[in-house]
Amino acid sequence: MSASLRAAPLAAALALAGCAWFQKAPQPQTTEGEWAKARDAATRRAFLYDGFNHRATVTATLLSAAVREARARRLGEWLGWTKAELDARLGQEQKEAAAGEEFFVSVYTAESKLNDLDAPRSSWRVAVKVDGGDVVATRVTAADRDANTLGLFPYVGQFDVAYRVLLPFAPGGPLAGRPFVLEVASAAGKLSLDFGAPAGPLAPDSAVPPP
Repeated sequence: MSASLRAAPLAAALALAGCAWFQKAPQPQTTEGEWAKARDAATRRAFLYDGFNHRATVTATLLSAAVREARARRLGEWLGWTKAELDARLGQEQKEAAAGEEFFVSVYTAESKLNDLDAPRSSWRVAVKVDGGDVVATRVTAADRDANTLGLFPYVGQFDVAYRVLLPFAPGGPLAGRPFVLEVASAAGKLSLDFGAPAGPLAPDSAVPPP
């Protein structure tokens, strides 16, 4: 048997092994499945301009009970959770959903010092406007930018800062299914995210439309 013929089975074996080494990740992909549908339907974005200068972008996802469940199930798929692990996470999500409203918020500002939503004396006021009244955020904390977070929320840009924004329930109950506006405002300007309007495409900041 020639050397070339003897090498053929080895090459085939290495090729098959390579298929095991190089797998697509993550599965399901970030734009597929129930989580992607739930996330995109619960997400809005607003831009702030000073003339033709892009000053800020805010993108927010309302983490309703249904959205939280879809997120937990997607993480379970990615991380290979057992049923007990998934059930524990679902219980945690239900508990947090019952405590009040939460948004996952991604913020870009042209001046990095203005990106301070979690500062004790932030220059920004974050509030929900619903049924003629305001519900002001009671707590804002920086969110991790780990692989799981960026996979769950692929709209987070390279220069964005991610936050968890917590608010009490508005009169009338949870916000999910109700028209409302999430407003992020300061002397630099006001960004109004209209959750009563249909969700639109989430173009990256590098493809920001002109004012």
